[in-house]
Amino acid sequence: MDGNGWVPAMVFKRIVEASRTLRALRMAGLKPAGYTSSWPDVVIDPNDLQGCDHAKVPRLSPTPEAITRMDESLLWLRWLKPEQARVVWLYAEDVPRKILCARVGMSQSKAGRVREIALSVIASMLNQTQKTLQSKVDREEVFVQEYRQTGNASAAYRVAYPCDGLTNDVVHDRARRLAKKYRTGADFPQKRDSTGETGAKPAC
Repeated sequence: MDGNGWVPAMVFKRIVEASRTLRALRMAGLKPAGYTSSWPDVVIDPNDLQGCDHAKVPRLSPTPEAITRMDESLLWLRWLKPEQARVVWLYAEDVPRKILCARVGMSQSKAGRVREIALSVIASMLNQTQKTLQSKVDREEVFVQEYRQTGNASAAYRVAYPCDGLTNDVVHDRARRLAKKYRTGADFPQKRDSTGETGAKPAC
């Protein structure tokens, strides 16, 4: 993703990568039961294959980063309708258009429209999620600045976050937890009850 957010082409590129990563993963449990081998896999150096007829370069396993991106991309499909997800995945696997259209029961033009709509939906959801995360970071920055200036976590929380409908105790508890995130091990002053005794509940 660049600074301008997600676009359908970027989404499709990630899903194509996810399909290739999934295809390259080594699947366990495919051998017949009772047939195992304790020998490690033979890794052939491509340089040793030079001059060999019909030499087949071994397929490399995906990197952990590629697998992580694959997991993320596969979760994006949950935002789509089943027929949309199927069309997008078949396109990502580069299935021939005639076969793809026969599998989904659509014309080529309709399948293309479904794919573009689906990719736009995913891009929109990703941008919305990114904005939500950025908003959370911005609010925390406001809280930190106010808290450092005033030393009052509850007041800083009310400045940074909407607190309509929240009781003072709820605001206090949320402010205390957020303040401890930035003040590791810091102690908060104890709230005094009506008798003047110090209670167990900290006050911000």
